[in-house]
Amino acid sequence: MPSIPKHAAHTPWSVLQETELFSRPPYVSVVQQAVRTGRGQEIDDFYQVRLRSFALVVPVLETGQVQVIRQYKHGPGKVGLGFAAGFLDPDEAPLDCAKREMLEEMGLHAAEITPLGTYVDNGNQGGSTGHYFLAHGCTHVAAPAPGDLEDFEYLSLSVEDVDNALRDGHFAVIHHVAAWGLARPRL
Repeated sequence: MPSIPKHAAHTPWSVLQETELFSRPPYVSVVQQAVRTGRGQEIDDFYQVRLRSFALVVPVLETGQVQVIRQYKHGPGKVGLGFAAGFLDPDEAPLDCAKREMLEEMGLHAAEITPLGTYVDNGNQGGSTGHYFLAHGCTHVAAPAPGDLEDFEYLSLSVEDVDNALRDGHFAVIHHVAAWGLARPRL
């Protein structure tokens, strides 16, 4: 893959002032910033939404099947497919969170976990930071214990079945779609 050269004009913005407008720790805060762009333009009402960071892991069983969860998600207001995911606890490393969520939500342990990258979900306002992983050689080691607010249905799908489910709109949350997009070239 060719390297992509850096461009000198891409200078990070400077935060001149920040005022918190709303906060409900640990879930969300909204701040108003006064910023100076890389070109020197000043903007005094640039807003940032800060949500909790999360880890999301695509688990591939020893059989080569992909373990997915069908569940209701209140953000989109519908039932959809997804993978093991959850918020990072304070001071928890993203990889540790991915392992914990896979065990809690699916009862799985992975022989190998590959980081797929860390991404912010909104290019201007921030939102949440997602840490994405691909787990190979997953085996069931415990009964899932997803929590009292979640009803999960577990499906083991072929790679092609996941591709078809994505194409047919069965994923409701973009983070899970992104995870599959990151994991798929490695399968």
